[in-house]
Amino acid sequence: MTRMFVVTKIRLQKALEAREAGQGTLEYLGIVVVVALLITALIAGFTKWDLGAKLGTALEKITTAIS
Repeated sequence: MTRMFVVTKIRLQKALEAREAGQGTLEYLGIVVVVALLITALIAGFTKWDLGAKLGTALEKITTAIS
């Protein structure tokens, strides 16, 4: 009975280790995908809606209001 318990426990530990082996890679992949989406959104925002000019105008208004 004890041997069966030990064998079962060892098999469960190996199964858990095998399942967690690729988890780190999947997390890094998720981070890379999120960063790529953010970069794409920033590029689209600056090109499509001309955010660069809008930010420049807003900064100019702020600097003239301060001085």
